[in-house]
Amino acid sequence: MDENNMATFLGYEEVELSRPVNGKKSVKVKCLPVRKLAEYAALFTIEPELIELATELTAEEVDMLSTEDSGRIFEKVHELNFDPFSGWLRRKGKAAEMQAQAYGMALPKDGQPTDGGKSANSPDGLPQTQG
Repeated sequence: MDENNMATFLGYEEVELSRPVNGKKSVKVKCLPVRKLAEYAALFTIEPELIELATELTAEEVDMLSTEDSGRIFEKVHELNFDPFSGWLRRKGKAAEMQAQAYGMALPKDGQPTDGGKSANSPDGLPQTQG
């Protein structure tokens, strides 16, 4: 079993620290569950908060990491979670298309410019005012 498959099986992968943080010599980087992928998306480029989401480290412990350890953990978070996140995004996009279709609308296809058409009427049937 390769390293990523083993991490998926276990639900995490250990990352060794170059120096202990509160007595911890390694950190478990989690494979995030589906319900956490929206939060992963929101924190995608925010290294300290993403590390806090995907490990059991507190904010204070994240602040105690060396820059090298922080970088390695951040990269490991993406290594373990980017593919599941990408699949989740595709499913979310497909669900949005189906929802629009259910309401009798069509979403613009990739690369198709929108015409900047008129906005929808308000619930009371009156046209919306331009702000």
